[in-house]
Amino acid sequence: MARVSGRWPGQLRRSTPLIVSEQPMSKRSIVNLITAGLIGLVIVSGPDSPFTFAQQFTGVSPEQRRAIQLSISSNGTPSYAFTRKPISVQSTFKWSEPVYVSIVMTNTATELVRVCEFSEYQQDRPQLTRDGEVLGYLENVTGAVRHADNGTCEVTMPPHIVDLKPNVPFRIPAIKLQDWYGPLRRGHYTLSLKRTFSCCADGQWNSTNTISFDITP
Repeated sequence: MARVSGRWPGQLRRSTPLIVSEQPMSKRSIVNLITAGLIGLVIVSGPDSPFTFAQQFTGVSPEQRRAIQLSISSNGTPSYAFTRKPISVQSTFKWSEPVYVSIVMTNTATELVRVCEFSEYQQDRPQLTRDGEVLGYLENVTGAVRHADNGTCEVTMPPHIVDLKPNVPFRIPAIKLQDWYGPLRRGHYTLSLKRTFSCCADGQWNSTNTISFDITP
């Protein structure tokens, strides 16, 4: 199993080696990976982008972590990092409709705080109940989460580092609950979420508000 001997250019604060691949890569795959990385570097490092390249990330202090507020809402359509318009909150869904969870970070400190936006299985831990019963993740998700919590951080792309300006809400990509839990049956649901601001699961979680929604036939 190939492992990184040094650190990823982002200097990820992780004591566990990052696994980059388990199989030999073809020349074409290597070229494609390099090309994608260069394109990503241009995209995330533009002068008007809230993203910076991971090389400038030095981690999040306990004081900075306490200054970041997280809020979620349930939506019928996905939202992305650059979604500026308001997202309509939806509290009732048909059983066949996808349920997206919008996540917004707000820095309540007086100075800029730099956080990582990398992987939902590394960084997010939704907690969902149906009619009062705690629901478990899908088997493959449980494996991915356990893998992350045990200290393995797999690199599939350069991490994005987000500059959170004081008191400016920043929306990160939504998660789809069905990707974590499978089909959602009829019932009343409550949801909260924990998130880390490091690139890899580190056990340092911030909690969101709790929301509720209903699934109908």
